[in-house]
Amino acid sequence: MSQANLQRVWPEMTEDLSPEQMALAALRAEIDAVDDELLRLFQKRLSIAARVGHAKDAPHGPHTKLRPDREQRVMTRMLSGAEPENVDAVRGLWREIVGWGLARQGQLQVHVWAPTDPTRHFDGARQRFGMAAAIRMVRDPQAALRFAAEGLGVAVLAVNTDDPWWLGLRREWSSLSVFEGFGGEVPTSLAVGKIDPAALPQGRRVVVTAGGDAGDGGGARRWGINTHHGWTLALTDAQLTPGEAEGCVGAIG
Repeated sequence: MSQANLQRVWPEMTEDLSPEQMALAALRAEIDAVDDELLRLFQKRLSIAARVGHAKDAPHGPHTKLRPDREQRVMTRMLSGAEPENVDAVRGLWREIVGWGLARQGQLQVHVWAPTDPTRHFDGARQRFGMAAAIRMVRDPQAALRFAAEGLGVAVLAVNTDDPWWLGLRREWSSLSVFEGFGGEVPTSLAVGKIDPAALPQGRRVVVTAGGDAGDGGGARRWGINTHHGWTLALTDAQLTPGEAEGCVGAIG
């Protein structure tokens, strides 16, 4: 960048700057220009997100407006185009961008229940849903499930506990679907909400079944998460349909 252009950006520039100072000033001017463009595009994206929200307000059934499948496709596309050293930064940035876009359609309410190590579960929810979401800790998993079942928001509940709340996903909370897992390959908490089954992410299915986690005999592998009185909460590679007899209660990407 020429000194004349630099002086247009920063009129206080003087001609007695060293070459090193000039080089640094030029880089900062480039960053300022990029920031201006990022701001313009981000605000444009928020405006479009608000219009998407209005389109979603058309009759669409009893489910929330969350589309985990769409978010998964966007994230996959962004990460595929990211430089390897930027993948983590891009993932975090896009979670925030998507979260603020969703907020233009109504602030997302998230109830988190985790009697052990609550900070870790809260942080997992924050990283997934972004700073725009209203996230609060609650003391009763059944109240969190009721909150989600009424369509008021979503619930994130720990599964590495003695409370088998997940059995309710086949019983009184059958309107809810698991759509996200936190804590690693075998999750320690799950996100549930009134998600359209067609909008679940591509990935392992979450099942609640009688018996162990040895699999179904069809070659599909299972990963046990928790057990209670002969019932098992597990992940499976089998492509099951939520709500069917196989005990599928959702999916995680």
